[in-house]
Amino acid sequence: MNESFESFESFTRAADNDRALVAEELSRAHAEGRLTLAEFDERTRAVYEARTYAELSALTADLPRDGLRAHPPVRRRASTAAKVMTGAWLAASSVNFLIWGIISLSVDEALYPWWIWVAGPWGLVLLAGRLARFGRSS
Repeated sequence: MNESFESFESFTRAADNDRALVAEELSRAHAEGRLTLAEFDERTRAVYEARTYAELSALTADLPRDGLRAHPPVRRRASTAAKVMTGAWLAASSVNFLIWGIISLSVDEALYPWWIWVAGPWGLVLLAGRLARFGRSS
């Protein structure tokens, strides 16, 4: 049965839709890093020159099929926006703490820690956002 399918595949002409599906599969493989740009370009050209299903099959024979990925997807790192917001919070909180410390030292007593009203709410908002992102990635 497998032999008859191979002979069917080697003589049956492929349609434009079939070529488009194979081109999409090659594009995914390139995006995943399985094909270099040169390989992707070469194979994509060959896709549109292919006449039969056998020619199309040969272009993706060494790629894993959907659902059979060799490696699990890599988890995304924290977004740049989250890093910038955390950095801004850290800088503003540090400056406020430093000002409070200098004033406290200059009057020779610990003043009311007003800087906590800047650092606290802002930090809680950032923490809530981080926990929400962590909950979605699990």
